[in-house]
Amino acid sequence: MIGLKPAKKAMYLTTGLWSTFCITEARKLHPDGVVEVLNNKDTNHTKMQDPSTWNIDPEASFMHVCVNETVHGFKIGEDNFPWDKFPKDLTIVGDMSSCIGTETINWDRYSVVYAGA
Repeated sequence: MIGLKPAKKAMYLTTGLWSTFCITEARKLHPDGVVEVLNNKDTNHTKMQDPSTWNIDPEASFMHVCVNETVHGFKIGEDNFPWDKFPKDLTIVGDMSSCIGTETINWDRYSVVYAGA
C-alpha cells in the first residue's frame, strides 16, 4: 500500500524451549521485523551471554520475554536481568505461563502479560 511505513521491529529473547517456539512463529508473521536480542542455546539455555553482546534495538516497538523457561530451568527476574539496558518506555510482553499466581511479580515492569494452560 502506498504511503504506509513498515512496522517497527520487535525484540525477542531466546532463553529456552518456549521462547524458541515464540520467536519461530513471530518470524513467520514478520520475517524482517524480529530482532533476537540473545540466544542462550550454547549454554543449553542455562545462562545468559554478557549483555554487552546483546542485539538491542532502541527503536523496537516491544520486547517479548518468557519469564520462566520450565524445560531448562532458566528464569528471568528482577535480580538476574539487566532491565536497565532497555529503554524505560519500552513495552515489555511477558509469557508468565509457569509463574503467574505462584510468585511475586513486579507488575510495573510489564505492559502485557499472558499465560497459557
